[in-house]
Amino acid sequence: MPRTRTRARSAVFATLAALLLLGAAGCGDDDVAVGSPGAGDAGADAAPVGSAERCAANRAAGTVTFVTPFDFAAAAGIIETIVAEGEGYFEELCIDVELQPGFAPANAALVIEGQAQMSSAGSFGELVNNNVRGEGDLVALLQWGKTAIEAIVIPEGSDIASFADLCGATVGIKGDLPYSLQAAVGLAGIERSCFDEVLLDGFDPIQHLDLGLDALPVYKSNEPRTLEQAGRGFTLLDPLEAEVPASFGVVFTSRGFLERHPTVVEDYLRAILRAHRFAAADPEAAVDHAFSHIDAAGNPFFFAQEQELFRWTTERDLIAATTPEGEGPGLLDLDRLEAEIELLTSVGVYDPEPDWRSMVDRDLAAGLYDGPDPIWP
Repeated sequence: MPRTRTRARSAVFATLAALLLLGAAGCGDDDVAVGSPGAGDAGADAAPVGSAERCAANRAAGTVTFVTPFDFAAAAGIIETIVAEGEGYFEELCIDVELQPGFAPANAALVIEGQAQMSSAGSFGELVNNNVRGEGDLVALLQWGKTAIEAIVIPEGSDIASFADLCGATVGIKGDLPYSLQAAVGLAGIERSCFDEVLLDGFDPIQHLDLGLDALPVYKSNEPRTLEQAGRGFTLLDPLEAEVPASFGVVFTSRGFLERHPTVVEDYLRAILRAHRFAAADPEAAVDHAFSHIDAAGNPFFFAQEQELFRWTTERDLIAATTPEGEGPGLLDLDRLEAEIELLTSVGVYDPEPDWRSMVDRDLAAGLYDGPDPIWP
């Protein structure tokens, strides 16, 4: 059985939660392409995948700590590592992985400081901002979603029908307006200063809307289900429908770790690409893996099995819908990432436009696919 090690500390949760407020049916080996075991971009001199030499190199790197951006939620960028660990994929590739619960943006800081080696960001814009503000060397390796995971809930009966209509409205904010929504507001031709922002506590959308808000930023994979179950009518302002270039579930490491341990990073990606296929085909089993960690940590955020299943299946479907035909899910879309950063620069998130191309490595993951199928040795 694969080893499971979860670091759960209430003091860390309290600190990170405060930061947040501020800021297997159908997926066995027959479904995985068998290609060159040396595929990828870890270097021409790297030992073949599955060899004793490769195994020794991966073991020599020591423990790889994956710190999550939102506890052990069944979300893109988190669930893949949870499944890869639970199904033993990391162990097969001789990688010792430790899962640590965390929250954005503190997760990025831990990777920048070398206290963790792998994590994921809510968007590429978030990763770039962490580099710019924190003088980090984070490198994006995968981009599960090629659209926004966020949207804005408009209560039933409102006259607001577009992002441009938000001028004069009262908008609830949990920490800050997500990057994709900042971009959507800018693309609509309005300034963020034209609406009133109210800082919110907690995560209950019903309580928030009962404050009389005109608009509430949400995650498509979370709050809408809560509102529907409560019989609350609403509409969504969706950046996808407004053709806003955005992303979610961006897996990253540090440039330093990638350069020191390229085979470890390559094989880590290999494992989570396989895990994504497993989780997409058997979401119930994937969520069960998440709850093995959630329950072991005492479930301090009161996650519910059905809610996490909704979260994952919603995000899985968004990933599938935005993955180009014939391409494997997760590969970086450089054109859309460029458009995302250019738009965020135009609305004032960055000044000047950052050198975002130095913050991506697409080739490493691209070499791990045979068409749409992940290669497994």
